[in-house]
Amino acid sequence: MSLHCENIVKTYSGKDVLHDVTLDLKPGKIYGLIGRNGAGKTTLLGILTAQNTKNSGSVTYNGQ
Repeated sequence: MSLHCENIVKTYSGKDVLHDVTLDLKPGKIYGLIGRNGAGKTTLLGILTAQNTKNSGSVTYNGQ
């Protein structure tokens, strides 16, 4: 089982909040997501959990 996102883009009011984010999360690992306020951490987590929409890119869990 793995969670994969590729080329995620999220735009608010014409400004890119996330631009071409690609990552691969493997089971059994611990990951940290760090960054300044307004860097897009919560937006990315919302997209990965289908609570937020993305403008482009793909998110797959176990290949689906």
